[in-house]
Amino acid sequence: MIKRRQGHIVAISSIQGKISIPFRSAYAASKHATQAFFDCLRAEMEQYEIEVTVISPGYIHTNLSINAITADGSRYGGKLSASLLTWKRRVSLVFTEETVNPGKSWY
Repeated sequence: MIKRRQGHIVAISSIQGKISIPFRSAYAASKHATQAFFDCLRAEMEQYEIEVTVISPGYIHTNLSINAITADGSRYGGKLSASLLTWKRRVSLVFTEETVNPGKSWY
């Protein structure tokens, strides 16, 4: 890509790389790191005319909720609080397209 001065890198992350929720601290931290890495990569690749995009889907029901733990180490069990349900309704998809509109996200 660098030699051809052309290309597009697409990373799939998570909404939790932008917005964190309770009982997902390790997951959110990893997704924030993913977002930061590709933000830096985007800046580094600009000189080579290589685009970098991060796609951040919203909540997807997986066993992550069931296997989450609380502050005391007990299993969270996947029960969704009212605030988390509200969060899920508000966030269906975030798509960050930094190559077209730097710093813009659509919810």
